[in-house]
Amino acid sequence: MKKEVLFMMDSLTCGGAEKSLVSLLPLLDYDKVNVTLLLFARGGVFECYVPDQVKVIKLDLPSDMKMKMSLFGFSFQIRKNKLFGKKEHLAETYWKCVENSVPEFNKSYDIAIAYQQGFPTYYVANKVSATKKYAWVNVDLKKAGYSSDFNSKIYEKYDKVVAVSDAVSDYLVSQKYVTDTSKIVVVYDILNTELIRSMSKEQGFRENFDGTRLVTVGRMVPQKAYDLAVLAADELKSRGYKFKWSFVGNGSDRPKVERMIADRHLEDYVELLGEQSNPYPYMSACDIYVQTSRFEGFGLTVTEARILGKAEVCTNFPSAYNQIVDGENGLICEMDPKSIADKIELLLTNKELKEKLEAAVEKEVNRTAETEGAKVRALLS
Repeated sequence: MKKEVLFMMDSLTCGGAEKSLVSLLPLLDYDKVNVTLLLFARGGVFECYVPDQVKVIKLDLPSDMKMKMSLFGFSFQIRKNKLFGKKEHLAETYWKCVENSVPEFNKSYDIAIAYQQGFPTYYVANKVSATKKYAWVNVDLKKAGYSSDFNSKIYEKYDKVVAVSDAVSDYLVSQKYVTDTSKIVVVYDILNTELIRSMSKEQGFRENFDGTRLVTVGRMVPQKAYDLAVLAADELKSRGYKFKWSFVGNGSDRPKVERMIADRHLEDYVELLGEQSNPYPYMSACDIYVQTSRFEGFGLTVTEARILGKAEVCTNFPSAYNQIVDGENGLICEMDPKSIADKIELLLTNKELKEKLEAAVEKEVNRTAETEGAKVRALLS
């Protein structure tokens, strides 16, 4: 008899965890498992990559008076937290307000997996009936604003907590989100190399540009530090370089980024391409890929750029060292505009170094689909 498996995420909008999940799902053995994907919101750009064997459903929360009062309480609590300077992740605030209004899920499973921290983790832990429960963690929870006191009690309810990098595994223990270390399993984010290379051949940039193309891909949120990228672009402009830096992604920081670009008259140097269901043609066409994140659980786009043979500059978040050896297959810089600009300039002026990095990544073989896919299949067996 097939096992009934539930995966849950907020949505399949553009993001690292989302790309990882749609890369993982095709690797499952559907002769042995029936898979349901539960989403809090439908319509994400990556939904089209979900295999046909997966049943995709939306979580419909009740619209009764009890839920309306809970949502009113959520809005009130946000204002209260802001007034009194209480720092609490919105997902925690939301769950505390709505938990008692959200009913139990209407089906039991052999295995239930929260593939994202926050609401999916809280919901699977408290509202889903399953013989086994696994929680994926793809970010430094502390830097993302999740409290260890609240979340450690949630992770106690899981049979396994899956970290997407060694750095995340270390955080979970050192920051006391998980006290039982035997629960932690490291499964690196999965990427489908053949699919990425194939998708990279589709239409990307429509205009020719005879300067240097820089590309950064990711949600436009504080974590990804597009503000540092704009300031680094301003530094490169002041040094006289001809370049076009394309930002692929959307998010809450976009208005701030637009203002920064306008204030520094960078319209000819920085362009915002918005969210793209297929970012790979832009990555493939760039001369240098740049990742300016303040923190990452793993950093999928760093791997994707290497798969596409790109020399890259990456800020020194801890999990970057899981992927890059500075000066050998990429360059690692400090998290400040001058350091980012300095490393980009190094690749602009040192052709031999750039070619060395490109040659190194061309030789790399990404086996996550094989190795990490096997780990997940073992968890589901």
